[in-house]
Amino acid sequence: MRFVEEPDRADWHTRAMDAANGADLHARIELFIAAREIGRLADLIARTSDEALQGASHIATEPAAKALEETCPELAARLWRAQGMRIVEAGKSKYYEAALGNFTRAKQCYERAGLEVEWERTVRLVSDRHFRKTGFILGFRAVVAGAYPSDPPSFLGRAKDNWRKRFGSPTT
Repeated sequence: MRFVEEPDRADWHTRAMDAANGADLHARIELFIAAREIGRLADLIARTSDEALQGASHIATEPAAKALEETCPELAARLWRAQGMRIVEAGKSKYYEAALGNFTRAKQCYERAGLEVEWERTVRLVSDRHFRKTGFILGFRAVVAGAYPSDPPSFLGRAKDNWRKRFGSPTT
């Protein structure tokens, strides 16, 4: 675009955005974010199935979700949900904390959009499919209850609590 003369830039920009229709989902999401085409990004996400969103990398979907949170919370919620589902469906226990964070943001976006029914459907789906993943489901229930994320006590806080339990109140 830097080589295009100023009067022709709008036309070339439109052509470039239209030419992206043949690209894969990941590339289009990145292009629309880089070009600040939030309207086109919203249209793309609205037309894309949940399964396709779940198959897309978080490298593309996370910035898209952040870009859509204010203007289109219902679409941002779908993106956050897809990221969480991707982790849980794959059974990547190492990333369950990230999945819980994604579900927390999905819940907030669904509530902001007035789509509590969609959130409840997500809760049922996750609870039915993944109830055996104890490392995840306890945290997910905390998300549902609105108690996640709770800040874990610091190392110093835990040390003080252990000291009090063993020796009574510290003198200093």
